[in-house]
Amino acid sequence: MYGYRGKILRVDLSLAKSVVQELPETLFKKYLGGRGLCARLYYDEIHSNVEPLSPQNKLIFATGPLTGTTVFGGSKCALSTKSPCTGIYLCTNAGGFFGAELKFSGYDGLIIEGRSEKPVYLDIDEGMAEIRDASKLWGMKTTETATAIREEKGDKKTQIASIGPAGENLVGFACIMAGWRSFGRGGAGAVMGSKNLKAIAVRGTKQVEVKNPDKLKQALKEATPLLKETTKDHTKYGTAMYFETLYALGAIPFLNYQQTTQVDASSLFASVLRDKYFVKNITCHSCPVACGKESKVREGAYKGTISKPEYETIWSFGANCGLASLDLVIAANNICNEAGLDAITSGVVAGFGMELCQRGIMPNLAGINLRFGDEEGLFELMNRVIRREGIGDLLANGVRFAADAIGKGSQRFAMHVKGLEMTGYEPRAFYGMGLAFATSSRGACHNVGGWTIRDELLEKTSDRFAIKGKGRLVKTIQDLRSYIDSTGICTIPRRSLGLTDTPKEDLLQYVTGLDFTNQLMEIGERIYNLERLILIREGVTRKDDDLPLRTKAEPILDGPAKGRRITQEMLDGMLNEYYDVRGWDPSGKPTPEKLLELDLLSP
Repeated sequence: MYGYRGKILRVDLSLAKSVVQELPETLFKKYLGGRGLCARLYYDEIHSNVEPLSPQNKLIFATGPLTGTTVFGGSKCALSTKSPCTGIYLCTNAGGFFGAELKFSGYDGLIIEGRSEKPVYLDIDEGMAEIRDASKLWGMKTTETATAIREEKGDKKTQIASIGPAGENLVGFACIMAGWRSFGRGGAGAVMGSKNLKAIAVRGTKQVEVKNPDKLKQALKEATPLLKETTKDHTKYGTAMYFETLYALGAIPFLNYQQTTQVDASSLFASVLRDKYFVKNITCHSCPVACGKESKVREGAYKGTISKPEYETIWSFGANCGLASLDLVIAANNICNEAGLDAITSGVVAGFGMELCQRGIMPNLAGINLRFGDEEGLFELMNRVIRREGIGDLLANGVRFAADAIGKGSQRFAMHVKGLEMTGYEPRAFYGMGLAFATSSRGACHNVGGWTIRDELLEKTSDRFAIKGKGRLVKTIQDLRSYIDSTGICTIPRRSLGLTDTPKEDLLQYVTGLDFTNQLMEIGERIYNLERLILIREGVTRKDDDLPLRTKAEPILDGPAKGRRITQEMLDGMLNEYYDVRGWDPSGKPTPEKLLELDLLSP
């Protein structure tokens, strides 16, 4: 097969055994790979009664046909598991070099099941798998872990995906770090920790064979000018580039979604990050965009601290916690990376705790005098969460679990959907984002749910405060993102490659030799409907396609979107349209006719 290996590695940690499993070409034709393959394997193997931290849960990794090729952004590796944060299906992915290396080692994917009796790491070297003792690695931070494994193997090119202390301690939003990138949201790191699996080390040298290398090379050459034009700001500023624009529109939430303005917000702008902190660009496999920005604090209390803050990190620790300090953001981001924590949820959990103190619900958060703008309190809370000590243990499963335990009206301030914390886009300022958050396959997410801001703002195909038309807009973006996540490329360079909602399929044909003409959006729709079937099996209904109470009940108090909210009636209107264009019934279930149309009634 071209572009694919046609096989996955299955590892049972309970039995300390591995086996190679072949995959049929028909599976790739139907789901592409990556996220689509993960969803299919999850649907077949992880049943509704499986507990997230039980040995029966599985970590399912899958690359796409473009992963490991020369196609711009062909770095992505998808992962599915049952989330300890939400209790339902989770899909996530990471860039960097881990996915390409897994492909080079001879596999399209990896399934890890069971639980080891002692700490171990999985070593995959040129396709050969070995389960190694990791007792000496347990307790290490992620960077230390990667360094130790590379030294043990004597190979600096080995790619590592590992957990830190947060994953070992089963923090519900622990992540898996893969170099500078991460399988970030939903708690996959806790699942890995529950299996006593400290790390996965991968090394391979088998290049991905493509069907027509000459045509592929020419297509990429022709796409290069458009790539440079459409990603030049990403190359200069990274994802932080969005902050200033969104702030001017009143679309960035501050202080746990209480307001959309802050006097010193300009301290968080991308130009400041670039001018004062920039060290060097960070790239992923086969990507000239280099959107990662290694940044360093050069003076003050955090002098010498280095990390790679993204837009979401700047929002979660900066705006959401009332801390207009990139010094603080870089330091907090570094703690998350080394401990293996989802930086988005970490900031939302902290903001939630700060508001509880502000409103007197928990005026002294178990000995932490936590307030918006309090750096010391933030770091103390983060460290307690990592160790699951005291109040940190209560907050270690996210804001939904914490609010349910605390009561006293705290649910009003718990900003989540389906148990996954909201991200840094104010849905009351972009109504499409509200519907995207409500219907995302993994809970509140701008990636899986659909980043509607480009259409509502940049392309102006939809009024951001309109209700009508949002159902079709969100469906289109969700289906688009589903197939993109299944090809193995990053979304940033995709437009230069013609991978849009009216896609050019030539790149995939040059790589795989398979004909995907007029099929990619249908494949994306198939994947999203399959994910919906999983959610329904796990108990999700229309009532869960919801937004936080604050979003529905409280108008924005300041800024350009002042007075805006999404009432329940407005949300219901968008949901009705969305279900209709999706071919789902009014309860949010795909109809038999839709399943037949998408060939989801058979494997």
